[in-house]
Amino acid sequence: MYKDIDDFKLYYDIQGEGSPLILLHGWGGNSGSLFPLANILKKDFKVFTLDLPGFGKSSKPTSAIGGDKYKIIVQKFINFIEVHNYSIIGHSFGGRIAIRIASEKPLDLCSLVLIDSGGIKSEKEITQLLSERLFKLLKKTIKLIFKGKLQYKILETLKRHFGSYDYRKQNGIMREILVKVINEDLSNLLTQIDVPTLIIWGEKDDVLPLSHARYIKQLVRNSQLEIIPNAGHFPYLDNLPKVYAVLSKFLNDAYKKRCK
Repeated sequence: MYKDIDDFKLYYDIQGEGSPLILLHGWGGNSGSLFPLANILKKDFKVFTLDLPGFGKSSKPTSAIGGDKYKIIVQKFINFIEVHNYSIIGHSFGGRIAIRIASEKPLDLCSLVLIDSGGIKSEKEITQLLSERLFKLLKKTIKLIFKGKLQYKILETLKRHFGSYDYRKQNGIMREILVKVINEDLSNLLTQIDVPTLIIWGEKDDVLPLSHARYIKQLVRNSQLEIIPNAGHFPYLDNLPKVYAVLSKFLNDAYKKRCK
């Protein structure tokens, strides 16, 4: 199904019956990335998944929008589907959007689940700082020496060499958006969240370290942290039964106590 919101054509899907759950996928993914989770949660809940702008079947942005714009689009989607007493589950980049929404204390939000969520700005290691400085120096030199298509090709080669995995996978406007959103520190917003919050994290996440999970736990009142042993950045793929057991208990308790 599709819905036009703010000049974006958004693809979304609905499965199951019961209390509403909104699932937000990570960077580079789409609603299908969360299929294992949605497929098992639909037994107990009404699950809404959508492709965020620029991903899956949804249309791409024409300018470098930031996290706040993504938040506004998801909020308008929530208004469109007319759900009440809902919970949000955000993975990685989707967690960034979920944090922004929850920090505004919407009355109908029952609970929040953050799975290996972005939002904490890491201190850069010395090797990363040196790499960035070298890239900037080479970029400046190439722009002085080369022009036109040759300059573009050389710069693209440099970006692929120095950029992260997600950066290399993207191009054009989505690459600009990635750079913009990963530099957004949401620590101050985390302190404003007051709904029951479950933080699920893969013990061996090599994308967002476990230290981020512990820091989020410190900042969010009324939160609990569940570490999934031997799991990486996608704990719901590495150990779905464990993640489902934790999620199911938390969500059912939240709906009973907060949103009767």
